Order: sequence, then structure tokens, then C-alpha cells
Amino acid sequence: MEKIAVLVDSCCDLPKEYLKKTGVFELPMQIAYHDKTYLDRVDISAEEVYRNLPVEIPKTSLPSGDSIQKALDEIAQAGYTHILSISVSSGLSGTFNFLKVFLDDDDRFTTKYFDTKQVAIASGLIAVEAKKQVDDGKSFDEIAAHVEKMIDHAMVYFCIPTLTYLRAGGRISAVASAVGGVLKLAPIITCKPDGTYTIAAKARGMKKGKKLMLGYAQDFLDEGDEYLIGIGHGDNEEGGLSMLDLLHENGIKGKREFIEQVGPALGVHTGPGLIGIAVVKI
Repeated sequence: MEKIAVLVDSCCDLPKEYLKKTGVFELPMQIAYHDKTYLDRVDISAEEVYRNLPVEIPKTSLPSGDSIQKALDEIAQAGYTHILSISVSSGLSGTFNFLKVFLDDDDRFTTKYFDTKQVAIASGLIAVEAKKQVDDGKSFDEIAAHVEKMIDHAMVYFCIPTLTYLRAGGRISAVASAVGGVLKLAPIITCKPDGTYTIAAKARGMKKGKKLMLGYAQDFLDEGDEYLIGIGHGDNEEGGLSMLDLLHENGIKGKREFIEQVGPALGVHTGPGLIGIAVVKI
């Protein structure tokens, strides 16, 4: 009999209630300051990262080999026979490829691993639906095929007040950051088909940015689609709620909806004030 675990990395920003569910395991990224390294969402919160940004912008790195091995041992000890491993884009993080080495080498499980080509709550929504299908008793192969389909039908956009932090983390050029700063533009970032970041638009302020993101969602969805919605915010819950209200006012309502604080690993690169939207067709 198949006993299926869902394994995610902490950059998936999996909704908090799912972290408490039996059969869901999260690998923490590492948040490195000059004097100490923390485990993402384990011993440092996004709020603590934001509070400290004026003092130091930390570096982020992959989950350690030790933490991957510990998670796999925990999964085995709990009696799981199969693993669905869901990772943020390999174009933005080396986690997918690093984890794949461990999974390929571990003959205790039947494993399928997925590079979502997305980031943050977009990857998290794919894991949310995978977990629902596990709970609904679907087979491992059925769920894996559905995850592949969701990856092809997912989108994420996030609007940020400044490019400073993306530049500091090496995710965007100094020239692009300087131009954005001079013009007081709020860039809207998305993931290209290869899973790397691109600037989809530059909004004159966050209010305009939210309207543009509404437009992207409208363009993405067709009548009759069933979908999940995730709103991510960077220490800006009020902004996240107003984004969800804007979607609802325009007839966009997910089968399930989540509002989540962006996790520390992404918060390092985007800074406070972010508002993001993810939609995954199911």
C-alpha cells in the first residue's frame, strides 16, 4: 500500500496550516547573517528578517545536506513509502537539483520530484492541491500527473515598492534597480517559462500595481476554470487583504484562498511592502 508524503522547501511559502498536517514535510532554507545562520521559518521569522533589514541584508542558501537527510529519515521512520517532492524554480534556487541527488540515492522511497518553475505561494498552492489529492486517496501516479499539469497552469506576480533588495541579492542588475528608484516605480516581477525572474511591468505606485496584477489574473483565467488563489505579502497584511478584495470585486474567487506572509528567504530578496498574487488551475 502506498503511503505518500509531500516534501516542500521553505521558499514554497506553504500556508501555515499545512505545515501542521500529517504527511507534509518542509526543508528550511538557511538565512546567514555575519555572525549566525538561521533555519528559515524554523528559528527565524519573516518579521524578524524585515526588522533587521536596515541593519543587515542577510544571504540565503540551500537547505543543508544534514537537514535533507534528517527529513528523509523522519519520513522513513513515519512509514512513508512514496514522496512527492515539490520545489521552487531551479532557475532561482539550487534546492531542486541538490535535493534530487539525495532522493535518487535513497532507495527507501518511490519518489517523484518537481521543479515548479515558480516561486513562493505559487509553488505552495501546487503542494496544497497535491496534499488534498493524497488525502482524497488518489494514487501516487495520478497525483504526480496532476502536479505536472498544475505546473503548466500556474502564475505568480508580485509588486514591490523597491528593487533595492533584489539587487543586493544579485537577482537583478544594478542598472535596473537604479532606474526603478529614480522613477519611483513599483516593479511587477513574474517568472518566465524557464523559471527565472523578469519584470512584467513597472507601475507608478502600489495601487496601480494591484490593478495591473488583477489584469494578469483576468487574462490567465477562462470561464469554467477551477483554481486556487494565494496572496503573499511582505509585512503588509492590509495590502494583501485589499488585493484579495479587488479580485473578489471583479469576480475572481478561488475554490480555496490563502493569504500568507512571504517567508524569510524570499523576504530577504524583496524587502517589506510586497504584494503578490498566485493562481493555480486545478
